Amino acid sequence: MEFETGRSPAIQLTPRQRWAIAITYGLIVLGLALGVNLRDGSLNLASDYRNLEAGISAKYPARWLLEESGPFIFRVRDMAYRGFNTLIEVSAAPVGSDTTERNLLDQLTLQRSQVLIDYSVLGYEDYRLADGSAAISMSYSFVSRDSNPFLEGVSSIVYGLDILTIRRGQALIVAFRADAAIYLRELDTLRWFVQNLEF
Repeated sequence: MEFETGRSPAIQLTPRQRWAIAITYGLIVLGLALGVNLRDGSLNLASDYRNLEAGISAKYPARWLLEESGPFIFRVRDMAYRGFNTLIEVSAAPVGSDTTERNLLDQLTLQRSQVLIDYSVLGYEDYRLADGSAAISMSYSFVSRDSNPFLEGVSSIVYGLDILTIRRGQALIVAFRADAAIYLRELDTLRWFVQNLEF
């Protein structure tokens, strides 16, 4: 009397079936790699900005919103983020011969402490621009609340970094601000922006 062992007989694949499986796996891997490449390419698209009057040209992420009306030369913001929209703002100010970078940063601190909630300077550091020239950076934080009183928004902590340099009697300030939750990730965008900034 024969008993069944419960094992199914081994499936024998033909050479054609083995090749079909290998090619299928290869196409899946190729498709995934192509999809990731296309996604990264669309996220890393850049738009050009030129302002001949100010003598500034820059590249910024194509999906960001460009603004030119305000107390700045231009500003770009990432409107896709639900919290505080990451922004990069470029502004300029005339300076005298005895004005130092630290004087200008102290003026910015005084102005901001009157309009930003819990504004606090975190520190100063030397900064090197893409062309090798020296600049100074100031990091800070503040609390952002929704400006619409009818919407009950959640407050968010925002980190900022200003990069300031003086050239030809003019101070150029690049202000960067991002939600604290994504600040470190967004710093790569700031570095890329500063490397492509010409003035």
